[in-house]
Amino acid sequence: MNIRKRTREQSEVETGALADILFFLMMFFLMISTLASPDAIKLLLPESSTAQQTTTKENIRVTVDEQDNYFVDDVRIPFEQLESYLAEQAKAKGSETVILRIAQDRTVQELAKIYDIVARLNLALVMATDKV
Repeated sequence: MNIRKRTREQSEVETGALADILFFLMMFFLMISTLASPDAIKLLLPESSTAQQTTTKENIRVTVDEQDNYFVDDVRIPFEQLESYLAEQAKAKGSETVILRIAQDRTVQELAKIYDIVARLNLALVMATDKV
């Protein structure tokens, strides 16, 4: 009697496709994370070739849009109350820097009004720009 031994086949898991899927997921999340912006108010900022976007401390963000609406950290504030609200925020956050985001079609006089307020509070003013 001729009895043959059965050869068992080994099971394998193909991981080549898994690596591709993980790569595409990683790319997707990286692209989406660059599109997410902490600033909810969309503005067309002035451009500068030396713009820096690194901030380490929790700064106060002041935004002036095209309709002369003033926002401090995404909270709309009437211009008359801007100085007192900035003073409160500077004490609460312990910050000495104000980042000004102002629409590029605003006049220099509007920039000077905000600069005067920030100077009276002895805070530093940094103007946000888009890098060219």
